[in-house]
Amino acid sequence: MPRSSARRLLLPSGLLRVPWPHLVWLGLLVYTDVQLWFTRAGLYYQAPESPAEFWRNALLADMFNCALFYLNYLVLVPRLFRGRRWLAFLGAAVAALLLFAAARVSASVLWQEGVQQGPMRLDLAAHLQLLLAYHVPLGGLILLLSSGLRLAGDYLRERESRRQLEQQHLRTELSLLKTQLHPHFLFNTLNNIYSLTLQASPQAPEAVLRLAELLRYQLYDSSDDLVPLAREIRHVRGFLALQLLRLPPEEADEVLPFTILLPPGAEYARRLPPMLLLPLVENAFKHGDLAARPHVARFQLRLEPGGQLQFKVENYVAAGGGPGLEAAGGVGLANLHRRLQLLYPGQHTLTTTATATWFCATLEVQL
Repeated sequence: MPRSSARRLLLPSGLLRVPWPHLVWLGLLVYTDVQLWFTRAGLYYQAPESPAEFWRNALLADMFNCALFYLNYLVLVPRLFRGRRWLAFLGAAVAALLLFAAARVSASVLWQEGVQQGPMRLDLAAHLQLLLAYHVPLGGLILLLSSGLRLAGDYLRERESRRQLEQQHLRTELSLLKTQLHPHFLFNTLNNIYSLTLQASPQAPEAVLRLAELLRYQLYDSSDDLVPLAREIRHVRGFLALQLLRLPPEEADEVLPFTILLPPGAEYARRLPPMLLLPLVENAFKHGDLAARPHVARFQLRLEPGGQLQFKVENYVAAGGGPGLEAAGGVGLANLHRRLQLLYPGQHTLTTTATATWFCATLEVQL
């Protein structure tokens, strides 16, 4: 869809399908282990262990860290925090933190972490105090990190879901607006063909053929979000040709002038939503005066160098004065207003001027 508000998401939707919270956590573990390897730093000493012993202890420590991280990430936050069970979450988080600290302290004692070669230089109480002073804050940081990553991921997924729902809503509404345009156009055109058949006009078969061509465009091309400008011009020309069948053949080329001012190749390079111009053309015939001369209506389509498309429709008003745009347009122009709001928010204008005998509607869209 062109320029819809659904494009305002800052992160690409593909990023949400990447397990980025897990990659962040894995990257942090690897970075910490590598830093410890290069510095050989223990808790409060210069580590004496061999490389094999170091990486064995590092991997075992990572297992404890991952257990706390994913307990909070997969269980506590989604089931308790997201469920607004604040006290239960706080109690479970504290219990998990104490259990983590106890497990890490026990493992550190078994690995003789903080012990130099030879007898232990610190008594057991001081040793445990130092271990707790390190592992409790570490566990708290792991809980904070896992909570933040989980909440951030949930928020981005929810925002992506809202964006997709908004896009689906817009597509559904636009589809409904198109289906309303089709019977409205068909009703007006069948009335024209009916008037030809009442007069036993030989042009009636040609009118049916042209109607079939227009319906083919609406059935097969209007399902696309965007079509080349050339197709829309051809569709408008077909509609005008159908209306010309109601006029004397000798006047057909003069009473409905259609001026097209486009740069070379622009009709194929530029694209716009299908059936965007037709409601203004229909309105000119629905409320115009076919007996007016020298012109029943005038149409002008031009494209500015900056990509601004202008479509101007002028028509004489039937005797007794014409209604304004809202009253005159009925379903067709009301739908046009809504489609423009959905497709080109803040990038279009639809202005009208009217007198007792003349009505002019100008549509400007930034392609």
